[in-house]
Amino acid sequence: MVEGYLLVLPTKHFRAFGDLTGPCIDELATTLERVGEVVKNYYGSYVLFEHGARSEGTGGCGVYHAHLHATPLAANLDPVATLKATFPYTELESVEEIGKQSGHLPSYLFYRDSAAKLYLFDTGPLPSQYMRRLIADALHDSNWNWRTAGREERLLATMERLSGRFTGTQKDARPSQITNVSR
Repeated sequence: MVEGYLLVLPTKHFRAFGDLTGPCIDELATTLERVGEVVKNYYGSYVLFEHGARSEGTGGCGVYHAHLHATPLAANLDPVATLKATFPYTELESVEEIGKQSGHLPSYLFYRDSAAKLYLFDTGPLPSQYMRRLIADALHDSNWNWRTAGREERLLATMERLSGRFTGTQKDARPSQITNVSR
């Protein structure tokens, strides 16, 4: 949808980031901090979101592997007010709380707004690509569907600009469980 749009996904299988355990959740926090630094440095304000669909029938795009979206987005276009008016939510202090706050939910929406506030929304099942549609509406762009959008030039520009910006970010030499950042 926009240049700088990234996906963060675990290399180990988890259905949702709310299911991460132990050191993986710490690595997620470190990874999101690094992703945020890079995106903010190159594109300005941004949002993060994950539709944690833990099983079929709870919404989503049919991909039952945790993946979180990092999306450059001007603060005045942030749809957080719409989300807060639509769904019950809890404010989080840190990403480490996702699992604790979402453990009883078959589906949830984790959201970091452009002001760096963290939320967990109890959405119930969501339509496929719900957040992409919401952000596309804010951008006045009808190309929300990643399957048909045809935005290769933005993908290539992101790859050119951010290539190499995520190497060497681990604090130690352990094999990474979650730091696959996809452009």
